[in-house]
Amino acid sequence: MGSLEVVDRGVVAPLKGTKQRAVLGYLLLHANEVVATSRLLRALWPDDVPSTARKMVQNAVSGLRTVLASNSDAAHTPLLLTHAPGYVLRVEPERIDLSRFESLAQAGRVALTEGRSDQAAQALREALALWRGPVLADLVETGVNWPELAKLHDMRVSVMEDYFDVELARGRHPDVLGELEPLFEAEPHRERLCRQLMTALYRCGRHVDALQVYRRTRTALVDGLGLEPGRELQELERAILDHDTALQLPSTASVTPLVLPEPAAPPRTLVSLPTSRPKVVSLRQESEPNAAALVVEPCAERKLVSVMAVAPRQPTGKDPEDVDQTFLDISVTVRAEVEHAGGTVIGAVGSVLLAVFGVPRTHEDDAARAVRTALTIRDRLVGQDPAAPSGADLRIAIATGEVLAKFRPGEAAPMVAGAVVDSCVLMTTVVRCGPVWVCDTTRQASAPLIVYSTTSEVPAVWKAEAVREKPVIGIGRHTTVPFLDRERDLELLRGTLAQVRRRQRPQLLTVLGEAGIGKTRLLTEFSEGTADARMITARVPYFGDDITSRTLTELTRACVGIEHGDSATVAETKLNRLAHKLFGTGDLGARTVAGLLPLTGFPARPWHLVDSAETFAALRRLLEELAADEPLVTVVEDLHRADDELLEFVAGLSDGVGPVPLLVVASARPELLEQRQGWHGGARNVTTMTLDPLSEHAVGELLDSMLDDGTAHGGWSAQHRRALVGRVGGNPLFAIEYARMIRVGRSRDDLLPPNQVRSVVAARLDTLSVAEKAVVQDAAVFGETVTASAIAAVGGHDEIEGVVQCLEQLERREVLRRVRVGGIGGEQGYVFCQALVRDTAYAQLPRVARAEKHRNAAAWLDGVAAEDLLGDDLRELHHRHVAAGLGAPRAPVTAIVSAPVPEWSRIRIPS
Repeated sequence: MGSLEVVDRGVVAPLKGTKQRAVLGYLLLHANEVVATSRLLRALWPDDVPSTARKMVQNAVSGLRTVLASNSDAAHTPLLLTHAPGYVLRVEPERIDLSRFESLAQAGRVALTEGRSDQAAQALREALALWRGPVLADLVETGVNWPELAKLHDMRVSVMEDYFDVELARGRHPDVLGELEPLFEAEPHRERLCRQLMTALYRCGRHVDALQVYRRTRTALVDGLGLEPGRELQELERAILDHDTALQLPSTASVTPLVLPEPAAPPRTLVSLPTSRPKVVSLRQESEPNAAALVVEPCAERKLVSVMAVAPRQPTGKDPEDVDQTFLDISVTVRAEVEHAGGTVIGAVGSVLLAVFGVPRTHEDDAARAVRTALTIRDRLVGQDPAAPSGADLRIAIATGEVLAKFRPGEAAPMVAGAVVDSCVLMTTVVRCGPVWVCDTTRQASAPLIVYSTTSEVPAVWKAEAVREKPVIGIGRHTTVPFLDRERDLELLRGTLAQVRRRQRPQLLTVLGEAGIGKTRLLTEFSEGTADARMITARVPYFGDDITSRTLTELTRACVGIEHGDSATVAETKLNRLAHKLFGTGDLGARTVAGLLPLTGFPARPWHLVDSAETFAALRRLLEELAADEPLVTVVEDLHRADDELLEFVAGLSDGVGPVPLLVVASARPELLEQRQGWHGGARNVTTMTLDPLSEHAVGELLDSMLDDGTAHGGWSAQHRRALVGRVGGNPLFAIEYARMIRVGRSRDDLLPPNQVRSVVAARLDTLSVAEKAVVQDAAVFGETVTASAIAAVGGHDEIEGVVQCLEQLERREVLRRVRVGGIGGEQGYVFCQALVRDTAYAQLPRVARAEKHRNAAAWLDGVAAEDLLGDDLRELHHRHVAAGLGAPRAPVTAIVSAPVPEWSRIRIPS
């Protein structure tokens, strides 16, 4: 790493000419991999390949073979072979400094995950010492600019950041400061590097310098990219200003290790985290409003998760060191892909790696994330990736179910316990190698996003085939149910389109609504009922890199008519044909084609190397010309998942194109307004509409339509029907999921929320701060109407002012709402906006924590004057929960039918 050199026993071998060096350099970047001649030609002549190019490459290869053969001993001679459709350079990895760097970096990261900080620091230090300068520095000077070089530069900086983390944890901040400062000067936009430099400066007593580093980074991000620093960086600045003791070096700095169980132990995920029950210690109010923070011990929650087990099968008799190395190679790939998708690797049982999706944060698509990640891991490790570890013969299984998860907010190594973990491990013993296997619960949860085989080789186990090209999510997949109570919203959409057509002016219309409220279904009805305008649609992906490019690629392909399965040549032909039609053969058409090529699905280089300004301008020109030809409706769904770059592009369509009939419809959840406060509120040509919950009458009709076999009226009493209508809170997706559950035979007296509903609600709860979520759970325990004093008593919070601030914030987020009739003791009362939120929050509490909170509630209510209570039912109910939790004898009582606590918390005590 540095200038290209071939060294044999300390002697540098001569290389003749730039092309010979370039051929060797490119083949070394892809060592032991067949490189097609056409690919090699494009790398050497990116602009214009001369007619003699192939002959020049052949001459370079011939010369290299002579150099390699004459300057190496026979036992370890690198071989440059002709291998259709090109060449392959066979060379032992340890003889290439780049391969040695990657191996040492991997060893350092493995040591880091296992808590061996000294070994991690040594390995990472040795890896970085191999760098003599930029990769292929001599070729870079001649103008070589291969994407692989940028990737390797980023890899080096990432390893340096890992090294700095280890050294900072070991208290060596003075030693790394000299390396941190020049690297930060060269990479001012890397927030992780900025945090490390700020921490090192602060610990060295240079507090002012640490704050200046933050301000320089913020200026670079705001002025250069239009972005504010991330939350972690902002919190670090605040901690420095407050001289937070948490910034000081911990007394024992170590990485949470993965603890492997003994062979005789039953399958169980083990991680070194404290197992004590969660308890709120104190409430501390920050200087800013709405910044109340609960200081908590490790959290323990019941969660619905998807567990992935990756079990490599290795040949009998294989050397144990080779087995260990293969396992470590596989674990690096698994960890990278799992963490990229928002999951966490939680440990290993023997040679079976375990990962979990849904801890610490729930995503409503955790099952689909797990399956998609498993398919990617399978493709990388089972022979399709030339860089994959050898001997990878895998069984991958995914199971979905409930676990008890223990974790600290902000830390990445949770502990999970539940039968689903054991089931997932056992599944790997009954399936064959190669495919990705899932349980039936996982299949049902991920079917809108994943294609599965139509038959099951193993009972209740299904084979995942591929990720759907166009996923169908939400109630958009339930097009057979009636379209109810949205006529006014549909007319508003149609009226806006008519206004756009009449005024010949672009308009941005944002459709806001909670998950499952019917945004996709509304837009589907609008699209199917619009015959006098062209409709194109794109959806912001759930997760991953390059959110902007992936969304705009879908939009561009829809505009151009590029279909799934089209080759790069066909896609470019279609783009050229459309550009010729709209712009003619002049310079404008050529620039538009050049700008849009990265968005055809066949990018020639990574998105971060693309001139996004030119690409955005080209796409705006295309949309403008299409709208000039005929009215155009551009739909962007799930805009709340967009990054700032995509948000700026969508917002700019309302005033960045000419006077044409272009209607841009963006659907989003209310989180968009938190991400971008004042999302173009009051701006010209911008409208926002919010979808309200369906009326109880409409929900009843919806349920009846899905239970039209007589179940709704025959088997269901009016009381059952009213209870279910009230429970779904006007959310059509929730109503549909409940109806599906009822149709498969679930008892009407045991209507626990379906898994899809639980995931959606739990994902919403996990967007709350730690303090807000703690208040929600305390409120769910207490009863139907809660007050700040009651919550403080239930949760053991010392400072009631922090609880009040959380209640006000939860009201703004439409989790709670005020009631006009006061609560206990005349305090301001709050109730849950939706019963399912209350039930889910209550269900997340472990039994021990739940019992303790009921005990606190009962003790507090015992001290409340009788005249301040609305009857004795609430006090009696909490005492019954305490008695049941302690196993104490109790007098026969009749169950309270209308208990003011969630259905999850009701204990029916027999006479």
